[in-house]
Amino acid sequence: MPKTLYIIDGHSQIYRAYHARAGDFTSPTGEPTRAPFVFCNMLLKFLADRKPDYLAMAIDGPAEKLHRRALFADYKITRRVMPDDFHTQADRVIQIVRAMGIPVLAREGFEADDVLATAARRLAGPDLTVYLVSRDKDLDQLVNPHVLLYDPTKDQVIDADAIRSEKGYPPDKAIEAQVLTGDTSDNIPGIPGVGPKTAARLIEQYGSADELVRHVDELKPKLAESVRQWAPQLELARKLVTLDDDVPIELDLEAMRYRGIDGQAVRPLFAELGFNRLLDQLDKLGVGGTDSVDIQAIAAASQQTTAQDFDYRCVNTPQALDALAAEIRSAAPAALSVDTETDSVRPMQAELVGISLAWKAGTGVYIPVRGPLGATVLGVDLVHQKIGPLLADERIEKIGQNLKYDLTVLKNAGFVLAGPAFDTMIAAHVLDATRLTYKLDALAAEFLNHRCIPIEDVIGRGRNQISMATAPVEAVAVYSAEDAEVAFRLADALKPLLDREGLRPLMTDLEMPLMPVLAGMEQAGIRVDPDRLRAMESRLSKKADELREKILDSAGEPFNPDSPRQLATILFERLHLPPVKKTKTGLSTDSDVLEELSLQHELPALVLDYRKLTKLLGTYLTALRNYIHPRTGRIHTSFHQIGAETGRLSSSDPNLQNIPIRTEEGRQIRSAFVADPGCLLLSADYSQVELRVLAHFCQDETLTAAFHADQDIHRIVAAEVFGVKVDEVTPEQRARAKTVNFGIIYGQTAFGLAVTLRIGRAEAADFIQRYRSRFPQIQAFLDDCVRAAKDQGYVETIFKRRRRINEIDSRNPQKRALAERLAINSVVQGSAADLIKQAMLNIARRIERENRPARMLLQIHDELVLEVPHEHAEAEREMVRSEMASAIQLSVPLKVDTALGENWMEAK
Repeated sequence: MPKTLYIIDGHSQIYRAYHARAGDFTSPTGEPTRAPFVFCNMLLKFLADRKPDYLAMAIDGPAEKLHRRALFADYKITRRVMPDDFHTQADRVIQIVRAMGIPVLAREGFEADDVLATAARRLAGPDLTVYLVSRDKDLDQLVNPHVLLYDPTKDQVIDADAIRSEKGYPPDKAIEAQVLTGDTSDNIPGIPGVGPKTAARLIEQYGSADELVRHVDELKPKLAESVRQWAPQLELARKLVTLDDDVPIELDLEAMRYRGIDGQAVRPLFAELGFNRLLDQLDKLGVGGTDSVDIQAIAAASQQTTAQDFDYRCVNTPQALDALAAEIRSAAPAALSVDTETDSVRPMQAELVGISLAWKAGTGVYIPVRGPLGATVLGVDLVHQKIGPLLADERIEKIGQNLKYDLTVLKNAGFVLAGPAFDTMIAAHVLDATRLTYKLDALAAEFLNHRCIPIEDVIGRGRNQISMATAPVEAVAVYSAEDAEVAFRLADALKPLLDREGLRPLMTDLEMPLMPVLAGMEQAGIRVDPDRLRAMESRLSKKADELREKILDSAGEPFNPDSPRQLATILFERLHLPPVKKTKTGLSTDSDVLEELSLQHELPALVLDYRKLTKLLGTYLTALRNYIHPRTGRIHTSFHQIGAETGRLSSSDPNLQNIPIRTEEGRQIRSAFVADPGCLLLSADYSQVELRVLAHFCQDETLTAAFHADQDIHRIVAAEVFGVKVDEVTPEQRARAKTVNFGIIYGQTAFGLAVTLRIGRAEAADFIQRYRSRFPQIQAFLDDCVRAAKDQGYVETIFKRRRRINEIDSRNPQKRALAERLAINSVVQGSAADLIKQAMLNIARRIERENRPARMLLQIHDELVLEVPHEHAEAEREMVRSEMASAIQLSVPLKVDTALGENWMEAK
């Protein structure tokens, strides 16, 4: 039996790990660690599965010194530049691999594939099988009886038969096939129009690229023409795709002998990178700082789990339900994980299909109340009788993933979900608001190394997708029980992390108490007048048609103004307006471009107005009617606590945050949101809350004094910057000061200010400089935000909410500047977002405590909308104003503007 040498294709495996769909990973210092973490998991599993005798990893030499560049200067020139954090993560992977005691093979001027080819030629033989850990097609040419490929993602060995079956040719013809097709990823030229299938057919018929050229007259005319044009590049392409198996590199097989992982070197790295699960596994195995780690034991402890590893069962008989209720009561759990299955993603429309519960790790149960015809399910009343008291028990913490959804579904089905809450989705967002996803399967993979059942395995996909209500109960049971049990374990994993980062108070004192408040707002909804929407739709449709006619008249020929391509033709070819910027598909006609061009011709301005109207019609007027609940006559939007990295709430179904208010038509839409008969809508809006937060942080005396005196802050700033008396400030000066005041919060540049104010960049830069010199404490605060991001990798709000700033040290100036703007904005806007959340909590508690007649309906940016009875309107207005103004103690007063009206527009 020959020994085995596995050589990892370092770049390809690091690239795969970097792009793994597993959420974002960061170290305690904010260093991105997705690639190292995913790579380590892959490596541990690989080592356990394959048990190599010898092991190494090959990596590329410096890209700028590759020998193929000497042959072809444009080699790999089309590859997109990898993000800065890819290179830092790749360096970390190499550091970890070396620390583990695994040799890293590289040679300046050569790629990893060349090193792999050299190792395969020199070392493979009857006594040693070489496995190249990669599925890069460039390595197909190396496969022979003693050299095989290994794909770790599929745990699959690829031999000559596998390549012939997949590609249509044997490994010794792989070079010829690549010569014909070229390689677009490496910018290696090939015959235009010849893809892998055509290449396989041609190689089978002619044997080589050279023979194909010799028989070019036998080909179809179009292909023959391509081959003739390409033939002069044949030799260059062959040199580029042929791997160099004679790299001048020392290959010491004994140094590659695998003896286990060096625990002394690995442990500090895992600790530094926050790989706590891997450290825990070392602890459980009793691995000290100087031991060599038994990889089989570690890998067994870190093996990915699935539903088959746990006790997930269906409870669908009265006897089993009695036993379940007794079992849970007997266990007296401190926490109960809850998940619901329904027939809709919209909670107010969803009908309950089943409830799943978990009260200890490893066990999950599903209680079906609906199912396909003939399925054994339980009645809702019986489930309510037996399980309802557990759900309503305020002494038991309730755990869930997107628990607000379950709370609403259960309430509509007659259940009460009470007690302290812990939502794993929100906890993950509190820990890191920059993750790509907060889905349960991604969190389970990251924190529990558990692979969840894909929902498509239960209900299918596309046209064949069915509802949870019609899916087999047995399949739904395992899927749903897993969701509850995984959430239970996930909560145990996340709570210590919240404690370690000092984020538990934000979670338990703000986010979790807010969740039922938002659920109540969603359930209340807001009444909408469909007749008013239809009337506006009719009026604006007519106006849009009139604008369309004006656009065609201005263009001088018929075209479709909804088509960017046709509009570009009119603007830049017929009207000869100067192009502003390009996109991948041609000249841009976005709103910024049209704004700039509108100074030169009327058509761009007409198109802008037309686009605004058509967006109002399509996005709001028509769509809003579809969201009116048939039973309540109200719109029940969904609020999201993980909607923004700053901590701001967002909404969907529909998104009410984006209803435009700067145009008369946009404001008119709000008039369709109306109060119930006998009631009024109360709007309460923080005045300049972000500027007040800025003043609190920077402690600028001028800003602070102006806010305490309730003066016009923009006029005050304009007077300071322009060196005039307050009563001499012109409207234009005030407008410029206002733009800069708010722009400062978002890190506006001189270029951005110039575009906004339509002034020269030099003038804009001069204005910003005067602003900074007159308000040095503001600039000092902004600098402190950037410095904190650089030092810590994150910034914090007043409530200690954190946002990681990942590109703050980027070598790319644009990315670094964006990161600096995010650092500033996250502190100010994030603090304002936390502030209004606290105000919402205070108002909700006051309403409940005093049994007041107001009910909260909407939260839009810095505004709250409530519904209040006519006779209590003034009292409720004062209560809301008072609670918002005292939500948190700042060094400047919080001002709240309130208004009452029969509809939302009147209340603004």
